Amino acid sequence: MTLKPSYNKYKYLKPPFPLAGAYTSTVLSKLRITLHRHKVQPLLKNSIQETFVSKSGLKLSVHVNIHESSSKTLFVLPGYLSHHNTSYMQSSLEMFFNSGWNVIRINPVDHGDSLSLNKEVFNAHQHNEVAEFIEQYMKEPNHKYSLLGFSFGGNFAIRIGCLNVGNKLDKVVSICPMVDHSLSLDMMKSSFFKWYYRRKWLRTFKFKQKKWSDIDFSKVYKIKDFKEVTAALLPDILPQQLSLEEYFESYKITPAVIASLNVNATIIASKNDPVVPIMTFADLENNEKLNLIITNYGGHNGFIENYKFEDYSIKIAKQELET
Repeated sequence: MTLKPSYNKYKYLKPPFPLAGAYTSTVLSKLRITLHRHKVQPLLKNSIQETFVSKSGLKLSVHVNIHESSSKTLFVLPGYLSHHNTSYMQSSLEMFFNSGWNVIRINPVDHGDSLSLNKEVFNAHQHNEVAEFIEQYMKEPNHKYSLLGFSFGGNFAIRIGCLNVGNKLDKVVSICPMVDHSLSLDMMKSSFFKWYYRRKWLRTFKFKQKKWSDIDFSKVYKIKDFKEVTAALLPDILPQQLSLEEYFESYKITPAVIASLNVNATIIASKNDPVVPIMTFADLENNEKLNLIITNYGGHNGFIENYKFEDYSIKIAKQELET
């Protein structure tokens, strides 16, 4: 697959000060929710919430915006323990719905308002339940269905593209996907992000322990290392997993995974991503199934183009999904 010449603008774009920095672009991108509220609020009011129950019994909350007449639908997945109303999810809704797409934002287990629906804890193998929802939704003939995922949701999107449902998808786009979670954790230098992701998980544990009295996560509350928390919980979350290393390896995006894609995919990544190191993409190359687009700047799901806080990763994604 070949890259479009127009992407050179975004590959080498340096956002204005102070929006080019790895941390500033990542953190300040959250301001889009406030800055773009007047554009997004009408779409949020017209969104319909639905609950999907998988064959395994796990429940997902989905938020649906549908046109009366449209022949294309986009499924969108958030990052790790994020939700349908985070900044990049709202930007995706605005961009694609206003371009004629039906947009369905999916909250996997423990993401957003799916948290209260399941006693079970989120794990990386629950992309199967997301794929099950997508497949049961794909009922219209002569209809174009595509998938967009961010961060951990980008990991899910690529792996869903390797399942049978991938044969029914038109295209998959993954922005800042978690390629090698183990390596990313080892290389994460920012104490802020370590605190941020650990806080997300602890809040999830405490919510579940309060809602279901027979659950006790107190053994992990004082553990600060993400891998150690995972190791402590793994026997309960996924007892069939033999080791922590095996678990991380089971959802790593490798060349073999890319080769097994049943749909053309695009990965959009940033060289200065402070969460997903650019070196994790070193083994992935452009081929007949994959477009790998790496920008010089963007941080982790930041990609602030200008002082209007426009998201140029979603602009690239739109070009990819519409051609």
